[in-house]
Amino acid sequence: MNLAGKGLAQFLTKNLGSVTKAVLPGTALNAGFGLLTSGPVGGLTFAATDFATSLPATLLGRYAGRNIKDKNIRGLIEGGANVAGSLAGTELGSRLLMGGQQQQIAQQIEQRSAINQLPLYEQIGELAPGTQYQTAGLPSSQPFEELMNQMPRNTWMQYLDPADQAMLQGAINPRL
Repeated sequence: MNLAGKGLAQFLTKNLGSVTKAVLPGTALNAGFGLLTSGPVGGLTFAATDFATSLPATLLGRYAGRNIKDKNIRGLIEGGANVAGSLAGTELGSRLLMGGQQQQIAQQIEQRSAINQLPLYEQIGELAPGTQYQTAGLPSSQPFEELMNQMPRNTWMQYLDPADQAMLQGAINPRL
């Protein structure tokens, strides 16, 4: 084993136990929140992903700060790495459980449909694609376009003043 590998092995042997103890409270919290929000499978998933990302991140933070004399700065580096690893683990666990945003939106639509006792197809049709933005009741340009297409046959234009008629003609055919 070369010198760098031996030094890294000694670092891991010396620090693995204390870093594991430092990571476990955050892992337990993530497991608890996962259990509350997603059941036993969610709790295990969030615990596993938190531990799998927080342990190496915290070890890396400790290794990066090993030559810094000030304990507060070393603690900030290590703590920041622990939090970053925990956040990454939460995101990873969420993606593993829910499959990303599209699957989450579909799940929320199903829940909303069950609570409101509405058929699913009605709600899906009322959402903008890929979002939860409800489009029902928003103004559509279709009726205006239909009205403008009928304009030569309608006599309502005679009741408008010439400035309004010109504005509508510009909206119909902006190239004129």
